[in-house]
Amino acid sequence: MITAQDQRAADQLLPCPARPGGPVVGDQAGPQWIDGGARFWYAVGDGDGRRFVLVDPAAGTREPAFDHTRLAAALAAAAGRPVDPEALPLTAVRPTANAVEFAALGGYWRCRLDNYTCEPTGCPPSGNPLEVVSPDGRVAVSRRGHDLWARSLSDGRRWALTTDGTPDHPYGTGPYGTGPTGSAGSIPLHEPGLPHLPPAVVWSPDSTRVLTHRTDERGTRRTHPVAARPTFGGVPAVPSQRCAPTGEGTGAQAELVVLDVDNGTAVRAQADPPLVPQLSPVATKGAWWAEDSSAVYYLARSRHSRTLSLRGLDPATGEVTTVLSEVGDTVVGPGRWPQEPPIVHVLTDEVLWYSERDGRGHLYRYDLHTGVLLGQVTSGPWSVRQILRVDEARRVVYFTAAGRVEEDPYRRTVCRAALDGPRFGSGSGFGFGFGFGFGLGSGFGSSSGFGFAELTDDELDHAVTVADGQEYFIDSASTVDTPPVTRVRDWTGRVLVELSA
Repeated sequence: MITAQDQRAADQLLPCPARPGGPVVGDQAGPQWIDGGARFWYAVGDGDGRRFVLVDPAAGTREPAFDHTRLAAALAAAAGRPVDPEALPLTAVRPTANAVEFAALGGYWRCRLDNYTCEPTGCPPSGNPLEVVSPDGRVAVSRRGHDLWARSLSDGRRWALTTDGTPDHPYGTGPYGTGPTGSAGSIPLHEPGLPHLPPAVVWSPDSTRVLTHRTDERGTRRTHPVAARPTFGGVPAVPSQRCAPTGEGTGAQAELVVLDVDNGTAVRAQADPPLVPQLSPVATKGAWWAEDSSAVYYLARSRHSRTLSLRGLDPATGEVTTVLSEVGDTVVGPGRWPQEPPIVHVLTDEVLWYSERDGRGHLYRYDLHTGVLLGQVTSGPWSVRQILRVDEARRVVYFTAAGRVEEDPYRRTVCRAALDGPRFGSGSGFGFGFGFGFGLGSGFGSSSGFGFAELTDDELDHAVTVADGQEYFIDSASTVDTPPVTRVRDWTGRVLVELSA
């Protein structure tokens, strides 16, 4: 299942999408947050082009983001070409103060919304799809060869963050590349015209350091598959790549490294590098920063994935500690869907941990400092699919669950549960009704006053996008034969704005 976050990430790799419109009508594009997530823009297809809409959930309003007719006239005057206001050819739309920037007609434009005048602006300053920009918008990190470099977005100055990368021991790439050089992570992206993926780095929230890894494939055997019919034609090709067959060699490893962007120092994790059998642990969100930038957390698996550990890395010293571990007779993982982020959430003094130890995928609460199990948060004949938000003050977690719709066990339902777990007899959190038709959504039975409840009361599949400020979420509900109905909801499940109308 491709999420809205996945689609937005993919869109960032395209310098200029081909054209708007198409056969899909009513498709919802990803929101573009403004005002810290208090409001957002989105575009919706109408068969010929796209309508651009501005939403204010607090006010409960949904209105055109701008006057389509006036903007079409302004763009036509500036470009010297006719523009249809019913099919505006806008892509890569970016809101700014009292203006809107966008790609159209082979260029990039800025249109003021007070007098509707458009002028070309060239390329957006942070629009390079091969760079990862800091949260404060000050610096961007990119790959150069097998090393990482930084660029100041204010004056264009560039400097090296690493200098010792090699083809089989590079920084910021995933394993088993199939690019023309045979180096790790060099998978060619011919369609969008990119030579490689952006670097696998995560900025610290305070924008001073980046977390990345150095992929080590020196002990992995090189193989030579034959491309009898190359994708873009030509004679058969023999690309070179690293691949560790089952039972042979150690496979690729990823040494975690914290790079200080200003002074260029590197702090390396003082622990055995985690294995990376397929994808970068940073790119798949298996490694992340604490909210206050004081620590790094990452997941480490054993060779046969029967042990999963949460580890903490001190970014100042490189010291690594094991927060908790789970060992199983079969595969132990942080979720069932590898394309989705791990279902692990580090709180102030606790950890929410996903486990299938009781036969279903549920949340458990551990002490962050001692690793002691504090209790089970959810239970029942269904599984947690994704953590959406945790409200520590009210001691409640919001999540999507799969298996609560009898017709289709893959459909997702938006739910909440008390962090301190259910209490016997409350009927909240067990996911069954004791055979009497009750047991869900009572709202009682926990010390927080928030018991288990479903926030969506239908049998549709709910794809959720959480706002930047986490004050609300966008809920798109559908099935394979039911068109999506998209709404903005608060965390009680109340509908704030209808987006599908």
